[in-house]
Amino acid sequence: MNTKKLVNLSNQYPRLTVRTLATLMAIGENEGCSVSELSQFMGVNEKNVATTIRRLEEGRAGNPGDKLIKVKQYPDDKRFKLIYLTAKARRILQKL
Repeated sequence: MNTKKLVNLSNQYPRLTVRTLATLMAIGENEGCSVSELSQFMGVNEKNVATTIRRLEEGRAGNPGDKLIKVKQYPDDKRFKLIYLTAKARRILQKL
């Protein structure tokens, strides 16, 4: 991960923190993963990842109303959510 590019991108999108961008990058590298799997991949507390995922899902990160992820329920167990990037998030991450 290029930290300088990450900080520059965060400056372009002031509502996207470096943590949020890092989460989006991790989702991009592990699409279809669960919150638990994502937290293990990132080496971050699951509760922190879940909070960031909730903000992204609700459109409270980035520009107001922009949903940067899609969350789908796991077909065999409705308690598990699978996380995917939206096209908007992909365009943002292409700038890295």
